[in-house]
Amino acid sequence: MKSRLAIVLIGALAVVYNCVRAFVSVTGAHWRFPPAFGSALVAQVIGLALVACFAALVVSFVWRRESELPLLMPSALWGACSGAAVGLLATYVLAVSASSYSWSLFVLTPVLVGFHSAFALGSRGSITLGNAVLASIISIALLGCALMAFAIEGAICLLMALPIAVPLAILGASIAYALRKYAFAHQPTVLLLFIGFTPFSASLEHALPRNAEMVQVATSIDIAASPDRVWETILQPARLAPPSQVLFRAGVAYPLASHIEGIGLAATRYCDFSTGKLIEPVLVWDENHRLRFRVASNPLPMQEWTPYARLHPPHLDGFLVSRQGEFRLEPLANGGTRLTATTWYQDHLYPASYWKLWSDHIIHQVHRIVLANIRERALTETR
Repeated sequence: MKSRLAIVLIGALAVVYNCVRAFVSVTGAHWRFPPAFGSALVAQVIGLALVACFAALVVSFVWRRESELPLLMPSALWGACSGAAVGLLATYVLAVSASSYSWSLFVLTPVLVGFHSAFALGSRGSITLGNAVLASIISIALLGCALMAFAIEGAICLLMALPIAVPLAILGASIAYALRKYAFAHQPTVLLLFIGFTPFSASLEHALPRNAEMVQVATSIDIAASPDRVWETILQPARLAPPSQVLFRAGVAYPLASHIEGIGLAATRYCDFSTGKLIEPVLVWDENHRLRFRVASNPLPMQEWTPYARLHPPHLDGFLVSRQGEFRLEPLANGGTRLTATTWYQDHLYPASYWKLWSDHIIHQVHRIVLANIRERALTETR
């Protein structure tokens, strides 16, 4: 029994440590009285307090040596809330404190949320696989709502993460169901350890070296105009109409205008996005053939949709970074021009293979907007 209570103390200390770590991160390093709490910060502190209260509830029943938690609510909802609490604290520490948007956050956390929801559900008695899966799906939905309500994430990133989070949560619930005969007997103690130790996976990831791959995205369009006419059009100032695509209307950055100052290798291209300015000094100036530039300054990749006046998750800074861009002009046999826009970028979100699908799609859409605008202006001048 003493060893059991020692485990409870270790789990409780882990919860307290992670809660304090997250509280310091959300409130900032500069302490003052009275604190400058905005609505978003107040929401974050409230969410953290609810997680701490949930953990304290678990500790109280484990310490009193009760094998099962009380029936506080219907079983499925209890399991879902329990899983969401694990995911919420993990997100506080991984995303807010450690700025770690990697395997621990996007793979390990959904699996543990699903496992934990089914695990907590099993404390009320025998369950079916369907019950476990349902609890895991509800738990992911509650976690997403909590992340928005407590001003940790916006709707766009949550929707992007949903296709990977739901299957992983179901996987976790299936594992919990398979282990139900062995694990549920110690349910409250293990539940506490999950809450306390899940966020520590970020420390392991930081110790491992990771190099973001340089990704190339190229999009082409054929224009019924000569290469010199297309080249002139690229160099001219441009204004672009707001796009109609859902992702851009929801807040993903899109181009509004562009212009080039200077000539040759001394030139710089400026592109105004909906979230800021893209600054691109020219690297290659091959008239009528190729214009290449490096990216000196990136705009924010998106403006998160949120009920709060201002929300700036850490993943908006330095996680999706454009490095270089290029326009390449190829003459066609019919006198027209094939114009290819290429972007080289790095994405520091993991698993990279999943987030690359989103990044490539968004960059292709931006290319199409820019290329369509160049074609329209080139053909108008030609006529």
